[in-house]
Amino acid sequence: MNYWINDISLANKGKTEVQNTLRDMPGISEIRKLFEGQKPFKDVKITGCVWVTYETANFIMLLKDLGANIRWCSDNKYASLDDACAYLVSENVSVFAKKGMTDDEYYECFEQAWQFPNPDGSISGPDYIIDDGCDITRFLHEKHPDVMSKVRGLTEQTTCGITSLMKLYADGKLLCPAFNVNDAVTKSKFDNIYGSRESLIEGIQRVLNVQIAGKKVIIYGYGEVGKGCCQTMKGLGAHVAVCEIDPIMAMQAHMEGYEVYDRDTASRTGDIFITATGCIKVIDREDILKMKNDAVLANMGHGNMEINTEYLNSDEYRKEEINPLLHRYVDSTGKGLFLLCNGYLVNATGGAGHPPRVMSITFSNHFVALLSMIRNPEVYSDKRVYKPTRIQEEFVAQLNFPDLKGKLIRLTEEQANYLSINPNGPYKREDYRY
Repeated sequence: MNYWINDISLANKGKTEVQNTLRDMPGISEIRKLFEGQKPFKDVKITGCVWVTYETANFIMLLKDLGANIRWCSDNKYASLDDACAYLVSENVSVFAKKGMTDDEYYECFEQAWQFPNPDGSISGPDYIIDDGCDITRFLHEKHPDVMSKVRGLTEQTTCGITSLMKLYADGKLLCPAFNVNDAVTKSKFDNIYGSRESLIEGIQRVLNVQIAGKKVIIYGYGEVGKGCCQTMKGLGAHVAVCEIDPIMAMQAHMEGYEVYDRDTASRTGDIFITATGCIKVIDREDILKMKNDAVLANMGHGNMEINTEYLNSDEYRKEEINPLLHRYVDSTGKGLFLLCNGYLVNATGGAGHPPRVMSITFSNHFVALLSMIRNPEVYSDKRVYKPTRIQEEFVAQLNFPDLKGKLIRLTEEQANYLSINPNGPYKREDYRY
C-alpha cells in the first residue's frame, strides 16, 4: 500500500521541506559527521512506526544512508505529511503512510511495514523496531508472535508505550529486548516539556482558532507533557487548573501556582480541556455531562483513548462536522461540545507537531539506543526494558547542542576527586533525578 509512487511534484515539495527542517536538527547532522564513510547499520532491517513528518524523514534518511534497510508506517492515522512520504518514496524508502487513513488502511500499512522481501521471494521480519506508543509492537505480539520473537530489539519513545512494554514484561509476554527512549532525560525533559509547550497552541489554533486569554483551562496530568501544556496556557493568559492522581505531581502543580481541581469541579468550570496522561477515558461520560455549552476538548496524550469518543459518537449526540479535524457534538438539550482532531493528538494531527530541535534530540536517542543494541547484543540479551545510561544521555546532549560543548566548565583534578567522578563524565549518578 505505497501511496506515493511517481508523484514527482509532491516529492519535490517534500524534499524542500525536509532539507529546510534539517537546519535545526543538529543531532542528525552531527551523527552524519561522526559516521561519515561508515555503515554501522549495514543490512540491518528496521521497521519504523512513527508518524512521517519532515523531522521523521530526516531521521529515516540518516538510517538509510548509514546502511539500514527501512520499511516505515505511521502510528497516527491523521498526522503523517503526504509530501514527506512522497519524498521518501522517491528516495527508494518503503513508506506505508498518508494523512488520513481508514482503520483498514492503517493496519494494512502495519502488515506491509514488517514484511521484508528476500531475494528468493520469501518474506522475513525486521531485526529492530522503532516504535511510538508501542503500536506496531503490540500488533506484532498479537498478530505475528513468531515474527516478533525473532526481533533483536526495539526502541520506544512514549510514556504510554513504555507502560505497555512494562505490562508485557510483567506478564512474561515481552518477546524481545526493548529500549526505553522515553525516559531518557534528554527526551522527556525536552521533547515532552518544550516540544509540547510550543506545539500545543499551534495545533489548537489551526483547528479552532479560539481565544485563550481569560479562559479556564483544565490540564489532566502534570507529567512532562502536562507541565509544557500548563506553561503555554498560563503564558497566554489562561486561568489554568490541573487534575492529578499523584500527590507529588499535584504538589508540584500547586507550588507552580496552578489550581488543583477534583474531576467534578474541573468538569463544571472548564472552558478548554486538555488530556496529557497516557491513560484511557480520562474525560469520560460523567465528566462530559457536567461540561458547559461549547466547551473544547483536546488530547495531548496518545491515540484517541483519553477522551471517551465512543460515548460522544453514540446516539445521545448529533455530530456536526465543521471541518475534518473539528466536530461539534450536540445533545438533546442543545448543549454542544467541540472535539478537536477526533480525539487524536492535537499538536500532531492539527499542527506540525514538535519543533525540529526537540525531534532531533528524540531521534538521536533512538539512534544511540539502536547502535548500542547492535554493537553490544550481549548487554541487551534479556527480554526486558532497558534504560539509557547517563553517559549515553550526555552524548545525546552534546550531539544536539554542539555550541555549548566549548562553554562547559571542566573540573580540576581536585574537584573531580572531591565529587568522585570522572572529569570526562558521566557527571551524575545513574539514579540522579533531573
